[in-house]
Amino acid sequence: MTLEGECSTEPSLARVGRAGVTASTARVPGGMDFTACAALARRQHGLVTRAQALTHVTEDQLKHALARRRLEPVRTGVYRTAGAPETWEQHQLAACLAGGPATATAFRAAAWCWRLEGYAVPDQLEVTVPRSRRARLPGVIVHDTRVWSDAHHTVHGGLPVTSPARTLCDLTACSGLGKVARALDDALRRRLTTLERLEVVFLDLATKGRRRSTFMRALLEERLPGFDPGETDAELKIYRWIVGAGLPEPVLQHRVRVRGRTYRIDLAYPDHKIGIEYDGWDAHRTRTSFDSDPERDAILEDAGWRMIHFTSKSSRAFVVEIVENALHQRSK
Repeated sequence: MTLEGECSTEPSLARVGRAGVTASTARVPGGMDFTACAALARRQHGLVTRAQALTHVTEDQLKHALARRRLEPVRTGVYRTAGAPETWEQHQLAACLAGGPATATAFRAAAWCWRLEGYAVPDQLEVTVPRSRRARLPGVIVHDTRVWSDAHHTVHGGLPVTSPARTLCDLTACSGLGKVARALDDALRRRLTTLERLEVVFLDLATKGRRRSTFMRALLEERLPGFDPGETDAELKIYRWIVGAGLPEPVLQHRVRVRGRTYRIDLAYPDHKIGIEYDGWDAHRTRTSFDSDPERDAILEDAGWRMIHFTSKSSRAFVVEIVENALHQRSK
């Protein structure tokens, strides 16, 4: 699909919403006018692209319109019609149009588009682009992806946006499990998606060891009868024990920079400098790993961190008791 009057290299916005601008009948040199551009802008939050404009006017006429400020540059190759009100949606769409083919609103910005519970208007614009084409957009968080089928993106509220299922999967990379769970249940209640659609997208994206896969695997396991997620990730099990006991949500895979090196902690409470590690045989089967972990702990503890280690023999009650005591002591 393409934008109305646009070449096939622009992202699909066939079902764009009203922009609240008034069509201008002002004529430009050569006897042509911008009525068609203004009509298109009304369906694109007050925006037109350079390619769209040039389907209705000549290069000189476009330059004249810019000089007379009938069109105002917003981003490279994207213009706002004079008098169109500035909105968050307009700036987000401008980022998508400037990003090139198939660029879509994504992650927290997409969560706001779908009005998912727990997500407000984001502080930054955010898009996803196909990995084959890198996009650099000032002031925009740009993600790239290898997986980009029809199940992963659509159009909503005049914006190209990741589908509800893809949005939920993406959110697991930047939000806590509890927050994503609430957003998922909200999306199901409002029939924005189904567990079956979510499973399809999850399986498209699932890669062992990625946080996105770990979180969504757990959510599907709890909600989808017959779903087989494979072996449960051990650190996620500890995470769920902690949160299930009513304790604050720890941060998964937290990175700490100490002495010029970056260390990754399985679960952490950064404000309290508490680190929680799961020691499994797979992670320590080499001598290098066995020797380096105590050295890392010594460096972190010297920097004020308290490191706690659990194993496969650690019970739920033991994990909760130790973490609760550590939080209590660090809160004094």
